[in-house]
Amino acid sequence: MAPSDESLTDIQREVLKYVQDHLTQTHRPPTVREVMRHFKWNSPQSARKHLLALEEKGYLEREEHTARGLRLAEDSSVGVSIPVLGRVAAGLPLLAEENREGTMVVDPSLARGGRNLFALTVRGDSMVNAHILPGDKVIVQQTTHASPGEIVVALVEGEATVKTFRKTSSKVVLEPANPKYSPIVVGEGQDFRIIGKVVGVFSPR
Repeated sequence: MAPSDESLTDIQREVLKYVQDHLTQTHRPPTVREVMRHFKWNSPQSARKHLLALEEKGYLEREEHTARGLRLAEDSSVGVSIPVLGRVAAGLPLLAEENREGTMVVDPSLARGGRNLFALTVRGDSMVNAHILPGDKVIVQQTTHASPGEIVVALVEGEATVKTFRKTSSKVVLEPANPKYSPIVVGEGQDFRIIGKVVGVFSPR
């Protein structure tokens, strides 16, 4: 459901901002009791009332039967929740529950055009000269195709790597942005596939 034109009350805006900030900082939604404690309300019913109002106005959605089932609506103007993957493994569906560490909120403009997005935590320093540092989260558009020069997430023999994609008539090269590392040249017969291209970077610093 798209957010309605009905304006939010001041407290509803504060609750919505708290949910968004909690998702951004912890990559998981708050519980009803965490909302209650944050606003120093005496009863969880007060938190439920405001959260329900935000659901009815189309700003929040809820998964049933889980304490942390809140998420920002996909078409909410304040942000879009996307999954954060701790790893990307061969043989598993990309967004399988085994891969997920949580969620994070990104600007809705990144999801325009029906982009299917996920975030991946960067583990190494091979892309530092592209301003992608260890601990950063790259925002990735799922795709199996990329143009030369684009930064991609690729699987090489089942291992995920973030590199600049280069291609010649005879080979694929995954190029780091750190002189300490050599390019990865994908040999004939190697298990290789592109799973997405980087469309944004989130730094926790």
